Amino acid sequence: MRRLTVPIILILLLTAMPAAAGKIGFINAELAISLVDEGQAEFGKLTAWQDPQQEKLDRLRDRVIAWREQLARGQDSATPEALATVERNELDARRAFEDARRDYERELEEKKNEFLAEIASKIGAVGTEFAKANDFDAVFLLTAQPMVYVSEAADITDEVVEMYNQRYPVSGQ
Repeated sequence: MRRLTVPIILILLLTAMPAAAGKIGFINAELAISLVDEGQAEFGKLTAWQDPQQEKLDRLRDRVIAWREQLARGQDSATPEALATVERNELDARRAFEDARRDYERELEEKKNEFLAEIASKIGAVGTEFAKANDFDAVFLLTAQPMVYVSEAADITDEVVEMYNQRYPVSGQ
């Protein structure tokens, strides 16, 4: 009899768990950041910053290519001293390009993190407010955990984006 009691209790607990779990929601934070008006405005600023940086990198890359082409053309006809000069110039141009690319990537990551952190924090606050107002027991970030299935009804991203845009309107819109 005792052997049957433990499995019966486990079965009863497992069947009761879904009812005890309560109302659960999920927010796709990355999507929310890209959908809120403030996020779109910040992405626009980031793009405006990126464009001249990318043009600078393109010019530096073009210099490297030009030096490589000059080096290839001079392999058969140039003096060893002339080839050495072209090789040094190509190396200097390549280093300048690589340095600028690393600086660009580092600064881009910093800029993204700056504005993403601020907006993500606000999305968390709005999500918390929405969850409390709508009697959710728990709200999770959708991309934080690998999920097998999430009901569309449990995804509250759109509602949080709407509340966010009402709470934090972007000036000029």
